[in-house]
Amino acid sequence: MLELPKELISSRSNKVIKYLKSLSLARNRQRDSRFLIEGIRIVEEATERGDCVEKIIVTPHAAASDRAVSLLASARERDIEVLWVADRVIDYISETKSNQGIMALVRPARFTEDDLDSGQIPLIIVAHMLQDPGNLGTMVRVAEAAGIGGVVTTPGTVDFYNPKALRATMGSIFRMPTVRTDSLEGFVGRYRVKGYKVAAAMVSAKNYYFDLDLEKPTVIIFGQEAAGLPADAYGLSDLQVTIPMATMMDSMNVSSAAGIMMYEAVRQRLASGGEFRRGMSTMRTPAVMA
Repeated sequence: MLELPKELISSRSNKVIKYLKSLSLARNRQRDSRFLIEGIRIVEEATERGDCVEKIIVTPHAAASDRAVSLLASARERDIEVLWVADRVIDYISETKSNQGIMALVRPARFTEDDLDSGQIPLIIVAHMLQDPGNLGTMVRVAEAAGIGGVVTTPGTVDFYNPKALRATMGSIFRMPTVRTDSLEGFVGRYRVKGYKVAAAMVSAKNYYFDLDLEKPTVIIFGQEAAGLPADAYGLSDLQVTIPMATMMDSMNVSSAAGIMMYEAVRQRLASGGEFRRGMSTMRTPAVMA
């Protein structure tokens, strides 16, 4: 039986509540290496890791479900602090209009570039100057499903811990290697030395994506949703590729395009008799930032 608290945090001016609200800004998330997640499913997944959740924020109303009771029991076993708040307080913190009344303060998994080489398929996706957090989160989710090495972002790209990006990952953010590089040119140079070929996804390219040999180590760079890749970015690539389209569309949704190319790598692997293990992760458990 879940024991409800005698008192709730009911004021938005509470010091802890003001801090949690401040994490809606990317600069504060990056400064403190902390972010908020929302919803029972992703909080369950984060709690199962056992080493990244600092606080669970919940309302008595949300705690009435069997899943929430089980989650809070698990949090107690792991010595995770539970912060009980009024509905209006969690509405203030939340970035969604209809929240589930449960959130968590989380430290990010600390992946490094070395983790990018541990996928089932030696493919790395680079998101350069992407602005839509939903697209970035979806790319991370599909990358985990496809078993590729990881997703990399460059300066000017929305951060992985944006609330909308986190919702789109559906928990993959805790398992899929995600790395932010300070320089696209530097990253490409390091991976070219490792033996990776570098492709740029472009609407105007003459080569098709399925002409790539994706059984060999490959980096594919994707650009902004509207503007695509700037000249200095596609100039770093060995080859530019596109997706054939039956109509005169200016572009395709970037996460859809990335998904198509990731699953072309899966198709090539299966067609050549390669192994593709379903339902299991080959990634090592990352460290978690203190």
